[in-house]
Amino acid sequence: MEPCTCQERLWYDGQGERLKRYANLGPLERLRFDTALPDGRHGFADAETFRAALESAMRYSQNPEGWLVILGPSGCGKTHLAAAVANQCVEDGRPVFFIPAPQLLDQLRSSSEPGEWPGYDGLLQQVVNAPLLVLDDLGAGNLTPWAEEKLDQVLTTRYNARRPTVVTSALDRGSMPDRMRTRLFDPDLVTVSEITAPASVANSRTGDIPRRMLESMTFDSFEPRGGTGTTRTQQAVLKDALGTAKAFAEHPDRWLYLAGPTGTGKTHLAIAIAGHRNTLRTPATFAFVPDLLDHLRQAFGPESRISYDRLFEQIKNSELLILDDLGAHSSTAWAEEKLYQLIVHRYNSALPTVITSRVLLTEVERSDGDAGPSFSTAIMSRLRDSLMVSERLLDAPDFRHRGAGQPPARRPGGQRGRGRR
Repeated sequence: MEPCTCQERLWYDGQGERLKRYANLGPLERLRFDTALPDGRHGFADAETFRAALESAMRYSQNPEGWLVILGPSGCGKTHLAAAVANQCVEDGRPVFFIPAPQLLDQLRSSSEPGEWPGYDGLLQQVVNAPLLVLDDLGAGNLTPWAEEKLDQVLTTRYNARRPTVVTSALDRGSMPDRMRTRLFDPDLVTVSEITAPASVANSRTGDIPRRMLESMTFDSFEPRGGTGTTRTQQAVLKDALGTAKAFAEHPDRWLYLAGPTGTGKTHLAIAIAGHRNTLRTPATFAFVPDLLDHLRQAFGPESRISYDRLFEQIKNSELLILDDLGAHSSTAWAEEKLYQLIVHRYNSALPTVITSRVLLTEVERSDGDAGPSFSTAIMSRLRDSLMVSERLLDAPDFRHRGAGQPPARRPGGQRGRGRR
């Protein structure tokens, strides 16, 4: 027996609707390969890397075998490519299940409640056994131990069964858990496409040091004689700070804390350390603390090109971190919490760190009589650990005023210029 053409069409149409419902794409049905921008979104994706990722996604949709992992910053087009793969498979009559990782975790939490449908086990089995799974935005949000365990369960089961899988993520490779990384980057199973930010964005990331500062703030250009009115005792202090900074630059170990009033050369020495490390091909991460906190706040926004978790991990685990002007930030509860997390992580891990600040750790009265900003007790406790932190006090006049106090230049004819009285 053979079905008539009318019955075939009816079956085909019904199958297509069932595949669409199963695919769970919803409004993402509009995201197809023919609607993708050939060079990616301007300002969010590097054209060359996006074109390569687009080509990889199109090839995979024609023959979905193995895994396809698409990495890149927020807004670069990862979800569009993943949804396009899913839509192409539905159009070709292949079953595919699309779900964002945060939605999967939320549904697993809620489905564990009694009476919820389809139930925890039913949902987990649907994701694990899908003929083709598209897991979007892996790592977004807070990866609690429970969330990490559930994602590992899904990935490991599909990895061992070699089930076709597409994964997108804005996580940096180094910030991924080890088990997740071993599955997502197995060269025998996985094709990895990484979309990078455009050069104009990549070159202005938090942690980069402007070239002008690196060129002008070197050890050779640091003047230990200080500014106008610097005493011999103060010059000796500046000379000692210069020697300590040079030694730290050669072998960064533990923490160096450069304290003192504005204009004494704290940032100069910190940048000089970074410049020397650059010459040794071990670059440092520089963060002006008020700007760092602003970047972290902006990373929470939906238009951010880098996720908050990715940015914070980048700063926390940098090989050498320079925190400039710690204490100059607005002392809100949120700011104190972020700085506390950052400092405790690097303290516990003994990661080399340089800090400049107007806050003194030792009980020394400043020459300008300004009490200045202060830290919370929890942060100060770490900074005062003399086994971890070496403090150098640059207590001298503002070197930017080194021209002040000099007699005005003589004018032709022996007359002095008329200055302010």
